[in-house]
Amino acid sequence: MKKTVRHLAVEILNRLESSDAFAGELLDEYLERHCLSETPDGRLLTHLVYGVLRLRGHLDWILARLCRGGLENMDEGIKNILRLGLFQLKFSDRLPDFAVVNEAVKIAGRLQPEKRALVNAVLRNYLRRGDEISFPSPKKNPASFLATYHAHPLWQVKKWLKIFGFEETAALCAANNEIPPLTIRVNTLKISRENFLRRLGDAGWDARETTYSPDGLILNHPATPVQKSTFFEKGLVRLQDEGAQLLSRMAHDDRTETVLDACAGTGGKTTHLAALLRNRGKIVAVDRSTEKLDELRREANRLGINIIETQILDLSETAPSFLRSKFDCVLVDAPCSGTGTLRRNPEIKWRLTEKDLRKLVTSQKTILQNASATVKKGGRLLYGTCSLLPEENEKIVDDFLKSNADFSMGEPPASIDKRLLDSRGSLRTYPQRHNMDGFFAAILKRQ
Repeated sequence: MKKTVRHLAVEILNRLESSDAFAGELLDEYLERHCLSETPDGRLLTHLVYGVLRLRGHLDWILARLCRGGLENMDEGIKNILRLGLFQLKFSDRLPDFAVVNEAVKIAGRLQPEKRALVNAVLRNYLRRGDEISFPSPKKNPASFLATYHAHPLWQVKKWLKIFGFEETAALCAANNEIPPLTIRVNTLKISRENFLRRLGDAGWDARETTYSPDGLILNHPATPVQKSTFFEKGLVRLQDEGAQLLSRMAHDDRTETVLDACAGTGGKTTHLAALLRNRGKIVAVDRSTEKLDELRREANRLGINIIETQILDLSETAPSFLRSKFDCVLVDAPCSGTGTLRRNPEIKWRLTEKDLRKLVTSQKTILQNASATVKKGGRLLYGTCSLLPEENEKIVDDFLKSNADFSMGEPPASIDKRLLDSRGSLRTYPQRHNMDGFFAAILKRQ
């Protein structure tokens, strides 16, 4: 029997619980395998998976009050059937209520037949008394209210309340549950943003310029996925959030000739730096993942870039002597919690723990220290993350400066909008303020 879209959604949610995969990766896999790309069912599958992931804490609060034994010891697969059903009943009008319940019972019948009655009872219980369920008081218990109503882990909310206060934390959590804009970076090695915007318009695409990045465009409801367009095939664009584009611009100035990308990944910022350098000079991109560097080389070829050299290297271990004091600019886009990207990767909310955060901080300090040895005298070291947590950002920078007297805070490039800079010249972007992912970046100058 062919699986329904809702059955596929439960499968994806279950796989996310048992692996380190990202929702976007699994969705791409399922859309291709089941021939759902560019179809209404494919869009529905995406809507359901991301909807449940974004609002999981909200859904669980309600479900815990509908289940006699609570949720703590319930099988995760049944939880996901109930979450999906409740999400549709409360937040989606694609199916009538009775059809949502019947579909959930059918999925349970295929996965765990003995749980059909439970699924039926819980969802019908919501239809009878869902309006009676209340959330914690925002005045008496603001952290619990924000964590449950806006579906974020309590420990994250408590940290943000100390930084931002109640109103801004509420705005941040709400922004994290919104669908992010589809942002691309124009490959200025091949075409200007102005000319590309004109070409998009001629082809019937609805697009507008990003507010802060001179290289970005926001696409509204493209009829064709960007990666399957002729624009992509010709190397004119790359998918990249506006905040990530600004990180590359923070690292670049007109004097830069040699660059080390210390945590290059698949090359979003590496290839952007190559474009900013006009494909002149030299970029060495290092990462510990062979697969990511393979993808980076393919991307460089697609975008028409030939100044990037790749090397397998883990800078959490050491900086080899042949790289020491060699580079005008070193970019450390450090592995981090990703708390600035929760709109795009909501599964992070339910995976990240405070213990994970402590491990990340230790690694970030080590990578930054090792990378600093590769900076020339008079060169620049950029430290950046897609995190909104101080312990991964300014505290890392402060600790580094205390231990390295030959480095000091440097000036950001003139191309960075001053509205995005704090009092020390560090870049800070926020989903709730700027409609882009949350990033931090600081320039450190070697004397």
